[in-house]
Amino acid sequence: MTKTIPTAAQVVDAMHAAFRVSDLDGIARYWADDVKYQAPGVELLGKVARIQAEHVWLDAFTSNNVETTRRFVDGDEIVDFAIMSAMHTGPLALPGGPVLPPTGVQISAPYVARYRIVDGRVVYQHVIYDRLALVEQLQGGGPS
Repeated sequence: MTKTIPTAAQVVDAMHAAFRVSDLDGIARYWADDVKYQAPGVELLGKVARIQAEHVWLDAFTSNNVETTRRFVDGDEIVDFAIMSAMHTGPLALPGGPVLPPTGVQISAPYVARYRIVDGRVVYQHVIYDRLALVEQLQGGGPS
């Protein structure tokens, strides 16, 4: 019996579905052990570090949602343009900075994510978003 390997799009969609229900195990099952992750203020290497970083978000936000508005697929690479929304209900540790206490603010922010998937696992993920705009939303200074 041969093992069916999910397509790159199936992997990313499954991760988004798990994110919507705050299922960290469901998300992490798709990360390679040596996954490389980049985002504003963050560069991580390895699944353990990636899990710790995702904990920061899931501990700070509930009602998480991702809506992909545009997707480009080229073999094992995907670029998603998306809108992420969530309710800020727990402390949020900012990269290299302070911890923002829960505000109860509903945030909504566009982002772009590039994924490289090999054998059904994410080996590289680069997320680009406006970190200042996100902090301004959390502090009540921007649109939500």
